[in-house]
Amino acid sequence: MECSGPAVSQRSDQDRPAVWILACPPVPEGIVWAILCGLEEEGIPAQLRNVPEGPAEALAKQAADGSPLAVGIGVSGMEKVVALRLRELPSGRPLFELAAETCGIEELRRVGANAARLVKGDPLAHLE
Repeated sequence: MECSGPAVSQRSDQDRPAVWILACPPVPEGIVWAILCGLEEEGIPAQLRNVPEGPAEALAKQAADGSPLAVGIGVSGMEKVVALRLRELPSGRPLFELAAETCGIEELRRVGANAARLVKGDPLAHLE
């Protein structure tokens, strides 16, 4: 499925149901784009927030804690790591953590799709 251009909000509306993505620079645009495409393909909205710094796992926890949908993604440009987590998971225990520079676009899309599937209660797609 082609991603025509993910609809993403960067507003600060705390209550809008969306998977939050917290990203700290320098994040290559293609990484976030692929994650957003995966969310869009599954029909779940995203809210992208740029933050000054932080490790991917901590960003994912902060995103999950803030998201009304209890699912968050952290992207650390410094670490080049992407993390996905649920609010109820203990700190330091993301559901997935991937080296962004070594995984492909399809794998990053599956991170977004899996975030959406967690929200919907659907089975997760396999990450390679």
